[in-house]
Amino acid sequence: MQVSLFRALKSINIDDEIAAKAVEVVEEHIEMSVAGAVKPLENKIDTLVALVGTQNGKIDALATKVESVNLSMQTAVSSMRGDINTLRWLVAATATVIATAGAAVGIVAKLPL
Repeated sequence: MQVSLFRALKSINIDDEIAAKAVEVVEEHIEMSVAGAVKPLENKIDTLVALVGTQNGKIDALATKVESVNLSMQTAVSSMRGDINTLRWLVAATATVIATAGAAVGIVAKLPL
């Protein structure tokens, strides 16, 4: 655009120095206009970046809680497995005692009195 503007000014017999200054002023005006138009967008982007950072922090905290719950559940399941194994042994031992007592009663019942 600068070259086109400079040539247009030259074509109507404007001095080189004045044409260059006019191009410079137009460039500055464009830069200021663009900067002014972009500033609200930059502010919104900064706000969104901060919000994303906050959300990432919340996600990290939630992940930590989920890992903690998972570990607690694994511990509980492991404990329940141990309790189930203990219960199995207790049932087996009780069945053995009952069977032994039943056999003993049967033997005693056959004894002459």
